[in-house]
Amino acid sequence: MALKADAQERRQMWIARLLARPSRQFEWRSYFLFGCAILLAVLLAGASFNAHRSSQDLSAVRERQVHSLDVLLAADELRMAALQQVRGERGFLLTGDASLLDPFVEGRNAAGKSFARLIELTADNPEQQQRLLDMRDEFGAFNAVLDAVIAQQKSGRREDAIFYIQRGNDKDALEAVLREIDALVDAERALLIERSELADLRAVSNERLQYVLASIGVLFLLLTAVTILFLRRSLARGRGLENELERVSATDALTSLPNRQKFTDALARAISVAETNPKQKFALAIFDVDHFKRINDRCGHEAGDEVIREVGSRAMQALREQDFVGRISGEEFAVLLPGADLEKAHLVCERMRAAIAGRPVTWDNGIIPFTASFGVAEFRTGDDIDHIMVRADTALYEAKVGGRNQVRLAA
Repeated sequence: MALKADAQERRQMWIARLLARPSRQFEWRSYFLFGCAILLAVLLAGASFNAHRSSQDLSAVRERQVHSLDVLLAADELRMAALQQVRGERGFLLTGDASLLDPFVEGRNAAGKSFARLIELTADNPEQQQRLLDMRDEFGAFNAVLDAVIAQQKSGRREDAIFYIQRGNDKDALEAVLREIDALVDAERALLIERSELADLRAVSNERLQYVLASIGVLFLLLTAVTILFLRRSLARGRGLENELERVSATDALTSLPNRQKFTDALARAISVAETNPKQKFALAIFDVDHFKRINDRCGHEAGDEVIREVGSRAMQALREQDFVGRISGEEFAVLLPGADLEKAHLVCERMRAAIAGRPVTWDNGIIPFTASFGVAEFRTGDDIDHIMVRADTALYEAKVGGRNQVRLAA
């Protein structure tokens, strides 16, 4: 095992020297690539700005179209409300039936709401606001005429009311209101056309600028691609060495399982998760090979290494998919059992124990039987790495004292 550790350490030092080796050619190409990247970033920023401005213009046009549609809709509602008032007034005048005044009242209420809506929609347009003020005066005169006709009809002066109608007072007032509404609608349509044309001009200008920026960008991309072709192999080699160094430094050389540091990091993360979310419980199991020193003394260290490898392999095969096993010392292993309480952890460890003891290892035409003892502890609030490992280790000691080849649970 000492030879394996020395070989792993030498491999780590060799990879580290390769990673640290300076390369002037690599640095020069890196600087060139960095410069091209900056220029491309500037071009992309310019292109993005122009695209953003064009998008803003288009969005503004769309918003204006929606806004204009709202204005036109409100103006149409106002027109219909005025006509409804006239219909109610005429119906009452012809029949004398007061119930026919309901459309008149409804029309007046609807006109008030539509007018208020138009005031709100044109708040950013002083010219339209002035038109609405003029329209309010015309509406006032219109309402005054209709109220006079209705009042004369109600008081029995039907001939005076008919005289008003014959003179066309209500008709003239209505036409004045409709003219103001038409003027408001025409102005809104003209404003929409003007802004649409301006947006079209900006869109054409932005499109041309995008072509210019794209052409320059393609040139820089070609230069960058040439540099990347030279850097690609160096970068890939560096990444491969880094990954290999990380793997080697976190892996036990003998069993290819995570080593003590890797397992301790995983245990620390599990404790952190369990502290923030009590529902995320887990258990820790520590196990080692029974009478391992006797195996080394009788059969040699190479046979002991083979037993260690076989124990790690059988433990992996017996575990659940979410479990995490690592070798933490010579013949000692540890298992992280997420989502497991003591009862479930006991079942998993019994399965591992049976798999490990299931068959001996053949070595130099001899047979080496071996078993393992397990100690299991469930995470408790307030546990840190040392506390939970001590409790699991204590349970392992009880398994040893109790006869070995068994699973004991921490109290």
